[in-house]
Amino acid sequence: MSNRLADHCYEYGEEKLMLERGETLAGKRVVLAIDGGRTRTRTYEGELNQAGNQTYQTAWCEPKLFVIDVLDEQGQADRYELPIYGCRFKDTEVLELLERYLNKLEITKAEQVQILADGAPWIWNQVRGLLLRLGLEPGRLVETLDYYHASQYVHNLVDDMPNRIGKKQRAGYLKRFKDWLWQGHAGKIIEECRQVYKRPTKVVRQWLDYLDKHQDKTQYALYQENKLMCGSGIIESGIRRIINLRFKNASTFWDKATVEKIYFLRAALLSKRWDLVIQNLSNSS
Repeated sequence: MSNRLADHCYEYGEEKLMLERGETLAGKRVVLAIDGGRTRTRTYEGELNQAGNQTYQTAWCEPKLFVIDVLDEQGQADRYELPIYGCRFKDTEVLELLERYLNKLEITKAEQVQILADGAPWIWNQVRGLLLRLGLEPGRLVETLDYYHASQYVHNLVDDMPNRIGKKQRAGYLKRFKDWLWQGHAGKIIEECRQVYKRPTKVVRQWLDYLDKHQDKTQYALYQENKLMCGSGIIESGIRRIINLRFKNASTFWDKATVEKIYFLRAALLSKRWDLVIQNLSNSS
C-alpha cells in the first residue's frame, strides 16, 4: 500500500501535493539547506546461489535531501512555518525537484535567501546558479558554509602541526584560529599555517585550499549580527530523522527506485504536511 501511494505521489508531482494552495515565500527570509544521507540498496545480479536464491549487491548510496524553511526575527527556523523536504539520489534530479518547488513558492519574491551547506562542490557550483537563473536578485542571496564543518578543518590543521609545536602552543593556535574563523578572517589562518608548515603534506594543502575557497562563506559574526544561521543543524536533523533513522537500519537493503519514492511519504509525515498531502490527493481525483 505504501509503495502504491508513493508511486502515485511521484507520478502526480510532489510539489503539487506538499504545498498549500497559494503558499508563497514572498516577503519572507528563507533558508535553503542541502546535505546527503546514507541508504543501503539491493541490486540483483541475475545469478543464483547454491540454495537457488538470487544473489544481489548491497552498495551504500547517498540520497541528497534539501529543506526549505523560513527564518524568524531571531534567525531561527520559524515554528509557525512548516518545512519542506525533497530527496533524490542523483544531483541533477534533486536540483530539478528543488527548482519546481522554488518556482511554485515564488522564490524570486523572497526578502532574502540563505544557502547553507558543507563543502560539497556540486551544491555550491549549482544552487546559486539555479536561484539566479530563476530571477532572484544577487543582493538578496547569502551563501554560508556550515560553521562546524569549517571549524573541523581548523582543528585538523592544529592537530597535524609539526612536533616542534608544543601542546600549549597548539592550544593558543586553536583559540586564535577559531576566533579568526568566526570573525570571517580565514585568510589569516591560511597565512599563519604557511609559516608553521614549511613542507605541507598533500592533505594539509587540501585543508588550506578548502578554507581559501570558501572564505566568502565564512563571515559568521556578520551572519549572527544579521540574524542568519551559522550551522547546518536544520538539515542534519532532517537527514537523521527522515533518512537515517528509518532507511539506514542494520541488515536492511532497499530497492533504489522504491525507497527514493518512499522518502517523500516520510518527509510529508515528519514535516507535519501529511494531512495536506492527503487532502491534495483527494482534491486531485
